[in-house]
Amino acid sequence: MDTHVDGKHQHAKSGKLYTYDAEYSVDNGDIRWRARVQQGEDVCATPDGTIATGTPAAEAIAEQAVRDAVVTAIDQLDDVSGP
Repeated sequence: MDTHVDGKHQHAKSGKLYTYDAEYSVDNGDIRWRARVQQGEDVCATPDGTIATGTPAAEAIAEQAVRDAVVTAIDQLDDVSGP
């Protein structure tokens, strides 16, 4: 199962608005994801990861888990200046 999710997130410290699109797949309870994060027209990060859910319901929670992981990755960007 390969799925796509996209959205927007405002950086926790700087307040800058980022957009993202991510692809993810679920295999044996693990959610593997890769995202492209942009600020304006510039790609500024391509975070990825694996979320080990430990549950057979991983497909049901995958989209929200990926959104949460991407938001966390955006907030971890070294972006402390204001808009």
